[in-house]
Amino acid sequence: MFDKSFYDLTFGVDPGGARKDAHFISATLDEVKEDLASELAEEINLYLMCWYGARLSLDVYQHGELAESIDLHPFITISIQGYPDITFAGPGEPIGYDFEADEGEEGDDEADDEEEQNEADSLSERMFAGELGDKVTVSVDWARTHVPPLTGEVVGPDDTVQLAPRSGYRPLASYGFSDFEM
Repeated sequence: MFDKSFYDLTFGVDPGGARKDAHFISATLDEVKEDLASELAEEINLYLMCWYGARLSLDVYQHGELAESIDLHPFITISIQGYPDITFAGPGEPIGYDFEADEGEEGDDEADDEEEQNEADSLSERMFAGELGDKVTVSVDWARTHVPPLTGEVVGPDDTVQLAPRSGYRPLASYGFSDFEM
């Protein structure tokens, strides 16, 4: 059971102001792409990447052993109408917008018009609140990622896998979605 090959799409934030430890176990790159698109469609996850430096990687397990870990940050572009594109040098390293400058900005609490209030809010606040809607698009340059194909027997929907050691233990994850922050 533990010697099968699989992909583990991981999206996480260390405990602190926010927490997330999501894993998507899959057998194909198409599944990985769908899972990542679903995660990046949620503005709160974009906020976690930009503000909290969330980890986002694709771990490739061959025959049950971690063979490669690919940081996906450099392949992601967040486009928001009215702002420059945001790319990443790595976790916690957004390029194109200074999210730390948002820290001191606050919206005008006395604004009469909700639209005027939204324009006064910082980009990070708007991401957090999910207010960007169709003004945001996210793309992943999969052509540059060089994800190796799985070899040997591949994990299936009824399988459980063992992940690489973390904090002194090796967590078990089922095919599909697992959340270790529950």
